[in-house]
Amino acid sequence: MPFDDLADESEESDPGDEALDELAGTLADDSTAGEESSENDTTSEDRDTVSAYNSQTEPAFPTAKTQTQHSIYCLPETWDTIDGASGLLFEAEIMLRRDGYEAVQKRELHNALLKSAAQQLTPEDIAEVFVATREDRESGPLLTDE
Repeated sequence: MPFDDLADESEESDPGDEALDELAGTLADDSTAGEESSENDTTSEDRDTVSAYNSQTEPAFPTAKTQTQHSIYCLPETWDTIDGASGLLFEAEIMLRRDGYEAVQKRELHNALLKSAAQQLTPEDIAEVFVATREDRESGPLLTDE
């Protein structure tokens, strides 16, 4: 079966994750129920006012594991460059907060990173780094046992 090596990781669940999933489901159910009952009583202008989106204070999209969560595997040094203490995402978050954005979410930063890469990089760029990493491996293991 594909991804057999991931079976052990997926079986381990964090109780905190389960609690967050339940909370997210409850919030989604509450907001959906409220919308259904109020839709009949409000005009379209009222709904626009109630559901006005504020890009300065609200995330662009919710955490929806089935739609937005994907695994990315990379070497520790690559991840530190991206999401480490002084990585690209940290610096981007600082800039965004200075520009007045609140509730900056990792999911939004990860999306922005991937979207930027998709717009800027070519398949040749990716293949070049892939080959360079394979060649680096010829000098010895890229990961150390801890």
